[in-house]
Amino acid sequence: MDLSRSDYTLKEKIFIGLAPTSAGLVGILVNSSFMKFYTDFIGLSPAWYGVVFTIFTIWNAINDPILGLWADQRPYIEGKGKYIPIMRKSLPILGLSTFAMLLAQPDWPELLMAIYLLIGLIIWEAGQTLFNVSFRAFHINAFISMDERTEVQVIQNYIGMIPVFIGGMIPAWFLTGSFKLKTIVLIYTGGVVISMFIGYLSIRFMEERPEFYKNLEVTKGIKELWILLKSLIVDRSFLLFVIAFFIINGVAGSYFTAYLYYMDNVLLVSGIWSVIPDVGTGIVQMIFYPAVIWLVTKYGGRDSLSSFLIFAVAGHLILTFNISYWAAVAAYMIMFVGYAVLYSTNGPLEGILVDHLELKTGKRQPGVVRGLMSVIMTPSITIQTLIFSSLLTTSGYDGSVKEQTAEVVRAIRLGAGAIPAAFLILGIIALRFFPIGKKEELRIQKEITEKHHSRINGTEAE
Repeated sequence: MDLSRSDYTLKEKIFIGLAPTSAGLVGILVNSSFMKFYTDFIGLSPAWYGVVFTIFTIWNAINDPILGLWADQRPYIEGKGKYIPIMRKSLPILGLSTFAMLLAQPDWPELLMAIYLLIGLIIWEAGQTLFNVSFRAFHINAFISMDERTEVQVIQNYIGMIPVFIGGMIPAWFLTGSFKLKTIVLIYTGGVVISMFIGYLSIRFMEERPEFYKNLEVTKGIKELWILLKSLIVDRSFLLFVIAFFIINGVAGSYFTAYLYYMDNVLLVSGIWSVIPDVGTGIVQMIFYPAVIWLVTKYGGRDSLSSFLIFAVAGHLILTFNISYWAAVAAYMIMFVGYAVLYSTNGPLEGILVDHLELKTGKRQPGVVRGLMSVIMTPSITIQTLIFSSLLTTSGYDGSVKEQTAEVVRAIRLGAGAIPAAFLILGIIALRFFPIGKKEELRIQKEITEKHHSRINGTEAE
């Protein structure tokens, strides 16, 4: 079995690339638009929404590493796999919990709204974590080389553009217009159904190679998890990775929340006009993705990403100013030159980190590592949401009207522009100190390939 290049066919890679768009579509609806949905249509105040997300973040910190440990400990089941069955079982949790959160009513007391949303988010997050941890572990194990991981990530990005566009179009079109709550719920439900169909379809054609899991050592039990955690907190590569991506993913993962308010309450547009900038970002990604493969092959993931995130900084900064509609469209397109590189290198860089940690600890633990990183990085989106909700609250945002005061407009511009740009600059600085550049990538890939080839063929040194 040659691990330097997988034996997955293009058809299999396409279905592998399709799988995460299922959880991704639901994730866009929940993470990026539920704040707008609950503040403007259900009547929950931005302050209450911030409280809910704070409690939700604490819960994330508790369950993510445990779920990752459980996923890694599961044995490979002949004919079914190791991680794919978990992905399959997590889909109904995702779908049903998202649908349930849409059923909140405007005539409920605010406290009941907040509790209902919190319970829904906790259940939803369990399904999201199980799916994402399992998929990322499968992806890291299936593809060993940085170049192939990036290639498959780009395939995934292309395939996911249509579902992700749907996920962005639904809130951009319907939450900025004058649609009734029942219409919004119906449209969102359609998005959830499409998401579940994509998930089950892709998983049906995915397959894990049993050879890879032969004699594979993983972290077992809470005691070993604690030992691993202590080794990670002193590992420079791990620490700099989570610091950099805590900041970068926090901005990239929450930009769409501010986008909705920017379209609705700053530019005062709705319908097709609120969707055009989103279409523009998709066009930029389609054009730029092939170049990312070349960039990573020549310069490595770290240097490619840290260089091109400057475009994202520039795009956010432009939004801070009093600009025209078309200038805003251009700003979002510039921004996504940087985010296109991020979306293509995030997963492969995480994969090379898992390989590095395996060489250091002797155990392959993508689920556990992903879970531990989630403890640290998941709050990043919440922090950005809290900053934005605080800006809205202190400026006097009124979700019942489209035209806001000048103070609210300034707050939204800051929340969409200068503040995320400043965070991105900090993330870029941290990423530049991440020690795994192109040369180190090649060394790790060579050593990890030799290690697993020896293990699979029964020649690994005792």
